[in-house]
Amino acid sequence: MNVVTVGAGVFVATFAAWWSARAIVRRSQNDSRTLDDTWGGMRKVHVFPTPRVGGFAVAAGLWAGAFVCSFLDAECHGLALLVACAAPAFVWGIIEDVSKRGAVAVRYALTASAAALAYFLLDARITQLQVPVLDQLLEFSVFAFVFTIFAVAGVAQSMNIIDGLNGLAGVTGLCASIGLAIVAAIVGDSFVLSAACMLGGSLFGFFAVNYPHGRIFLGDGGAYLVGLLLAELSVLLVHRNSEVSPWLPLILLLYPIWETLFSMVRRAWHRRSPMKPDALHLHTLVYRRVVRWKGFDAKPSDYVIRNSIASLYLWVIPVVGALVGLAFWQDSFALKVSAAAFGVVYTLAYRRLVHFGVPAWLVVRAKTAHEREDFDGEELSPKG
Repeated sequence: MNVVTVGAGVFVATFAAWWSARAIVRRSQNDSRTLDDTWGGMRKVHVFPTPRVGGFAVAAGLWAGAFVCSFLDAECHGLALLVACAAPAFVWGIIEDVSKRGAVAVRYALTASAAALAYFLLDARITQLQVPVLDQLLEFSVFAFVFTIFAVAGVAQSMNIIDGLNGLAGVTGLCASIGLAIVAAIVGDSFVLSAACMLGGSLFGFFAVNYPHGRIFLGDGGAYLVGLLLAELSVLLVHRNSEVSPWLPLILLLYPIWETLFSMVRRAWHRRSPMKPDALHLHTLVYRRVVRWKGFDAKPSDYVIRNSIASLYLWVIPVVGALVGLAFWQDSFALKVSAAAFGVVYTLAYRRLVHFGVPAWLVVRAKTAHEREDFDGEELSPKG
């Protein structure tokens, strides 16, 4: 596969995603079924009805890019198969986006089935993690199958969890895609390289419409699609290239993975269901306690600005993760130490946010006539 083929595919994927996202925004003005107008929810931080089927735009970019690559190079036919494997989770996510409801059991079952399809059709399997005992267990095919399905489905769900601010999930996915593409280029894995480039181009096209004004959301379908593809490409890159550390994907996707695990442990610690959603994710706390833009006096447009600034704060995590991953993509020890350091820093930062220990220099404010806070220190907001 040559540079021209990949470049053409990326250009088409980016343009198709950008054009599709704009088309969805225009169409939503006359079709309220795709709009997310439930800003009264505990995790909602937007104030305008917004289309939440941005996953269609990302999928359009992927299919367009895969078609062009397949037309120019017969070796690219696997790209379409990779995207097709994610279809069960993507379709169900779109159904949730439109109906604004969904069965958790069905969601997990279809996400797992998508991972199983890639396991059998693309040989996307986890066979080693450089972790004692676990590596011995992964030598058994049944255990490797179950663990792979669990890990891939978990990453897909984790991308959905961090999709709470304008551009946050998009930038996280884009950084991971770039990291995978660069390492794939170094080791000469043309399939992972082209697929990661198509995904990165599609995400960039979507991001151009999504940020900073939040005109369209990635939605459940988009989050599942992006999460699944990133997980599958990570598994394929490590499985097909023994020189790549199995800890590289963990570093590239450490933010959504850790956010998911941390949230589950936090809820269990407080004797709540680990699967029950809440408004205590890191991005929500940053939005409410770090970016205090206009506070009670804010106009609807100010909430959009606040949303985008909060997202900008959190971009540092996936960017640093990508840089660390690229610096130590062969060094599992360094990546393990980096993962442990991130866990410590995240936990300490989260604790300070919860206990209102944010340094004054870190808080973003705008001068207002007055600023009121409720009994627990959070700003009052007419829209939540």
